[in-house]
Amino acid sequence: MNPEFLEKRRAALSALLPEKDAVLLLSSGCSLPKSADESFDFQVNTNFFYLTGIRQEKTVLALIKEKGEARAALFIDEYDENYAKWIGHRLTKEEASAICGLSLSSIFWKGKMEDMLSHLAADSPAFYLDLEPNNAGLTTFGMARAALLKEKFGIEAKDAYPLIVQLRMSKDKSEIEALKAAIEVTGKGIEAMMAHACPGLYEYEIEAWFDYTVKALGHPHFAFKTIAAAGGNATTLHYSENNTKTKEGDLILFDLGVKHGEYCADISRTFPVGGTFSPLQKEIYEIVLTANKKIIETARAGMTIGELQKITVDVLTEGCLAAGLIKEPNEIKRVYFHSISHSIGLDTHDPFPRNAPLPAGAVISDEPGLYFPEHGIGVRIEDDLLITQEGAVNLSSGIMKEVSEIEAFMGRQKSAL
Repeated sequence: MNPEFLEKRRAALSALLPEKDAVLLLSSGCSLPKSADESFDFQVNTNFFYLTGIRQEKTVLALIKEKGEARAALFIDEYDENYAKWIGHRLTKEEASAICGLSLSSIFWKGKMEDMLSHLAADSPAFYLDLEPNNAGLTTFGMARAALLKEKFGIEAKDAYPLIVQLRMSKDKSEIEALKAAIEVTGKGIEAMMAHACPGLYEYEIEAWFDYTVKALGHPHFAFKTIAAAGGNATTLHYSENNTKTKEGDLILFDLGVKHGEYCADISRTFPVGGTFSPLQKEIYEIVLTANKKIIETARAGMTIGELQKITVDVLTEGCLAAGLIKEPNEIKRVYFHSISHSIGLDTHDPFPRNAPLPAGAVISDEPGLYFPEHGIGVRIEDDLLITQEGAVNLSSGIMKEVSEIEAFMGRQKSAL
């Protein structure tokens, strides 16, 4: 990630602080205990990463405003030879500087942090902390720091989370390029699954072709746990067992994505395990595809996700009524029960107020679906859209989704085997 973009983001966040004297603290987070001496894989605080480009745990960024002038300081753990033998390399000051763009004089060992912060707090500036409600590690850091500020200096900490979310809603050029790269690799993984799918394989065996392909392309990290749902399993929105044996006539729904530079692709595709849609499967699929295309045609800056949801419901209702799949308009709630969209970025579900107008530069999902347990059919088609003033750009347009394309591609692959 270009340090110039990181510097612009830090400057923009500092400018959002209304006070002339303020300190904003962000922690990268830490790995959480799993069981005994095991820990979950470390996931960097995406707000911290957004401003630093650094993935290392137990690292702290301070944005400091004094008399309206802004600067930043980074606190990292000092090199520990024994730690390095057991756990691995930790950033030097020089390495951290190269990543985040701060000068060496602005990077300190963590041992200096408390004295520096106490010195700043003594002047009673406004103190901001990242109090993201859904992150236990960050909340622990933030609440502990807030309690210390209150007890020692009488300072009531403020929440920086809404300010950072405000910046993250609109993506800059580097973020869009990272998302495009993640989507492109995800598409190659989907093609690999389509090429090797056949009745009799378990869901996880087809999924394995995705895993192998994207890792071979240098993308070992997934945006979220893959959904691989064949037949009736696809009618459960967040099915994730992925352990059912597929059979002739099944559709299989995949919801998946890789990360590129921490940015998440989020793509859904549904295809027939045997390579050919049945008439009913095709009819349901085409209704969903029509809704998917309608959102691509309609979405633009200034609209809300709620408005896009209403359009989606209208299209799906009309299609299902015409096909005789439902008898009354209100039945659509039974077969379509989730939202059309969410924001995408450093998090698969990037923070975004649902009723806020979409800004230019937002990247959102477009994921209509229909789910019929009585037919053992679930279909979802999800693309990732870049929102502009003029309309929407489908960043995942290169991933096939037309019935004719899918059947032709899978037919060619089976002929070649």
